[in-house]
Amino acid sequence: MNSIVNTPQYIRHTYKLTNELKSYTVYELDEVTGNKNLLTHILRIEKFQGKSNSTIIVDYLRLRTTTSWIKSELITGLRPTIKDHLFYGDWRKLDNPSYPTKTLLLFSFSKDRQILFIDVYRGFYPHYIETLQNIINTY
Repeated sequence: MNSIVNTPQYIRHTYKLTNELKSYTVYELDEVTGNKNLLTHILRIEKFQGKSNSTIIVDYLRLRTTTSWIKSELITGLRPTIKDHLFYGDWRKLDNPSYPTKTLLLFSFSKDRQILFIDVYRGFYPHYIETLQNIINTY
């Protein structure tokens, strides 16, 4: 059975690298499409510490939600895709913490990792792997 799946709209966040250490990289927001910032102004991509049951991830996204990085919110692991420099993850409480809906996040790094694009598919997460693969193939 073939079904046509419309790719949902996303909000693109463009970040520039500001600080890089062995265990993490800090990015600062440079631009948001439609002026709808759904993430934090500063975020960190850090090495996965094995503190969850996640598999096949190396890095994790942490938003700067408090004055302390340690207490700031860990969002998702960056899962690799078939495309170089492209990763995906999910965010479980973007709109309403009492009714968590998964939101798809796609991470695209420039080759030198100086620029990070995060596409937020607000309130949408594919139920089928084929749908996710179709979205990834558009990049």
